[in-house]
Amino acid sequence: MKYFIDISKQDWLVVFLFAIVFGGVLGSFITVLIGIESLYQGLVTGVIFGLSIFFFSFVLINLSNKYVLKHFDEKFWEFISLSFSFLAGFLGSVVGFFVVKGFNIVEINFPKNILILSFILIGILTALLGYLLYWIVNIRKIKSDLEKSLTVARLKSLEYQINPHFLFNTLNVLAELTHINPQLAEKTILTFAKYLREVIDEESLITVERELSIVKNFVFIQKVRFPEINVHYNIDPSILEVKIPKLSIQILVENAIKHGIKSRGNIWINGYRQNGKVVIEVIDDGEGFKEIKEGTGLQNLKNRLKHLVNGSLSYYREDNKTVFKIEFNG
Repeated sequence: MKYFIDISKQDWLVVFLFAIVFGGVLGSFITVLIGIESLYQGLVTGVIFGLSIFFFSFVLINLSNKYVLKHFDEKFWEFISLSFSFLAGFLGSVVGFFVVKGFNIVEINFPKNILILSFILIGILTALLGYLLYWIVNIRKIKSDLEKSLTVARLKSLEYQINPHFLFNTLNVLAELTHINPQLAEKTILTFAKYLREVIDEESLITVERELSIVKNFVFIQKVRFPEINVHYNIDPSILEVKIPKLSIQILVENAIKHGIKSRGNIWINGYRQNGKVVIEVIDDGEGFKEIKEGTGLQNLKNRLKHLVNGSLSYYREDNKTVFKIEFNG
């Protein structure tokens, strides 16, 4: 895939410094070649030419990127960008020449045809440098996109890591329910289907409201196995439309059931705003922990929170309860 010359501020600074240094050195070298004794005059002349070419490069390339390229098919972008680079070199050298001549910095008495040829050669040189810059930016952009795609792929793979034990246990419960309570079995199957539909959805970021829907379906299925589990919801309505990584709360609820309350106890899910951040807590009154060994689920959640919403996950014991806290800007 091709890209226009999307140069960052840092890149422009490097180009600016290069124009000054290269122009000054080249001007001094040419001064020696044409027999002018003052290197200072050559240095100033070269810097003026360099600054003039840089100015036209900055203006024309940004003009091309913002207003010209969008009107053409992408296959013409490379040619258009290089044409604007040539114009930058040509016009920059012409203006630089008249500035030097106007201020009598160096006496340049070349024939008109030689001057025009020189301006064209400078334009070609600038276009070649522009072409090199084009591919540097292009390769860097491709690398950035590949890294971004790899990160997205990794994050998507984390979403699909549904606990196999939960699936097997649910299927076993359903098999048993079909004999002892067909109506509950049917309701559980429909709830399980809704849960799976939400989990395998392509979106990586979903609203808190949708995430709570996943959690409630998950809790319903768990309560079929463990009726003495109680989940309490205390959610500020203002955060329901805020987007979070999918399965963020569900993983913490699953963790609280598996390692906290196990087959009986209470879980509180709190959601609110505090100090400009969205805070979501999953609290359980299980026997707690001395030291948590972060498994794949918690590590994956930390990574997804960091990359998708620049969020964080923390946990601690308070008032004989275990608290897992998600915080992010929203």
